[in-house]
Amino acid sequence: MSDQSQGLPASPRRIRISLPGSGAAAIADLLDDDCPDTCSALWDLLPLRLKATHDIWSGHLIRCHLDGDPYLDPENVLTYIPVPGDVFYYYRPARYYRGTPYGRLESAEIGIVYDHDTRPQGPRGPEAVNLFAEISSGLAELREACEGMIYTGQRELVIERMDYL
Repeated sequence: MSDQSQGLPASPRRIRISLPGSGAAAIADLLDDDCPDTCSALWDLLPLRLKATHDIWSGHLIRCHLDGDPYLDPENVLTYIPVPGDVFYYYRPARYYRGTPYGRLESAEIGIVYDHDTRPQGPRGPEAVNLFAEISSGLAELREACEGMIYTGQRELVIERMDYL
């Protein structure tokens, strides 16, 4: 019998975010009620193995490009001021950059905010990002590994589905 058939709220879908080799892993709850289309589209892409880099403009966040640069319409959880533990999707349209940095004309990205004083922005200034998940455990370990990326460079990032209990 499911939680919903018993009158209980449905358990949130969860993802595991890890940086292999660092010992850091975090669990995040998807914000299905607030942005169902974004959550479903990204859930369908899982598992993901991506190259994460520390953002150079925005403060305490890491980001990674999604293969194929899938465009998702913005939903209800757009913010310029994310907080530690926020996981977001952002799309940079073609010709947003001058030239093709990172070898890309356009870019769909996932970002993970690991500490305070973070403002997503690019070469054209602040950017509103679409929050789709919130880290519920493991943020301290993830923070330490992300801070280290400032000095060590890019790392592999794995995002995978968590099984329901």
